Amino acid sequence: VVLQVASFTTRGNADRALAMLRGAGIDGASLEDGAANGRPVWRLRVGPLARQAVASLSTRIAGLGLGTPQLVQD
Repeated sequence: VVLQVASFTTRGNADRALAMLRGAGIDGASLEDGAANGRPVWRLRVGPLARQAVASLSTRIAGLGLGTPQLVQD
């Protein structure tokens, strides 16, 4: 299971959010390059995770002010 925490159009904002997750001890956080509507985006994701870890980790991430992450399947 992978959680998408956020998607950013500015690399600097993506880097700051990634640093926030890592600073909070959330392992497995990374940025993935992508595109939306022909523009570059950076997707902040955490995983892979065991399904039983999703609820507690989602709560921790939301508590950092990043909103509730979404499950993704690529």
